[in-house]
Amino acid sequence: MELTPLAYFYNVARAGSFTRGARLSHVSPPAVSKAIKGLEAELGKPLFVRTTRRVHLTEAGEVLFAHAAELLGRVEAITTTIAGLEDDLGGTIRIGANEVFSLQLLPDALGDLADAHPRVVPRVHEMLPQEMEQLIAAGRLDLGLTVGGGGRRDIDYRTIASTPGRIVCGAEHALAGRRRIRARDLEEHGFVVPSFFDREDLPAIDQFPDEVTPRRVAATIELLQMAIAMVRGGRFLGYFPETAVARLVATGELRVLTGVPVGPPFELRALTRRGAPQKAAVERLVERLAARLSAIGAARPSRGSGRRGGG
Repeated sequence: MELTPLAYFYNVARAGSFTRGARLSHVSPPAVSKAIKGLEAELGKPLFVRTTRRVHLTEAGEVLFAHAAELLGRVEAITTTIAGLEDDLGGTIRIGANEVFSLQLLPDALGDLADAHPRVVPRVHEMLPQEMEQLIAAGRLDLGLTVGGGGRRDIDYRTIASTPGRIVCGAEHALAGRRRIRARDLEEHGFVVPSFFDREDLPAIDQFPDEVTPRRVAATIELLQMAIAMVRGGRFLGYFPETAVARLVATGELRVLTGVPVGPPFELRALTRRGAPQKAAVERLVERLAARLSAIGAARPSRGSGRRGGG
């Protein structure tokens, strides 16, 4: 079995269309169709069920797709790892991140990396931890940057640092002058809370201990940046990792409120595929993230405290 037809098959399966799969492969649809017919003949089984609108994988196609994702990811990792053996690192690194990283930490660290290694090309995608884990395991992402996560045996979970959660309000909020608040204040003054569409039944992803310290949810959003902006406006309270709001607290645009129990520190983690060769540029980026976190006061884990495997 050759890699090129396998890559064509993988792109068609991802796109759900021969036309879009051909576009991803940078070849014509007839070339893709011919390659996949050859694969089906070689394997002795159909790989797709074709309908008027879309193509769907057969059972054999599902098995091949899982192996193709892993194999093609390994091929790319080998190529880029060898390229990265040069003193001047280069090549693409594929990164999945959530907003706790992408608001400030990741842009700053990528700037540091670009200064030191201008031939590195980062490709960054915003996503949830579960999506990162799936794509890392399939070899389609080199690095995931997220809060929490854990549980997959094929993923390494490295804790870069931990940062406390802070209840904050805008400078114009009614509680801004008090700083120290009571539990009942959290029910009288509404919070803006991160929540994702069709996942409202899950615990709030900001990890606030609602079962210990009840609060009133006055609005929900998906974007952390939007939540912070709403809190800055003075109408809502918010609960965020300290690293996400440190600059706004330092300038006085947000005020930290204390006096009520909050959750444990947020664990800021780097996710990579267990057992796969790591690109040198990924390691350099993680080092720069750790340096940035240290500079803004996040607690770095002691030697050996990085969590590996299940969480």
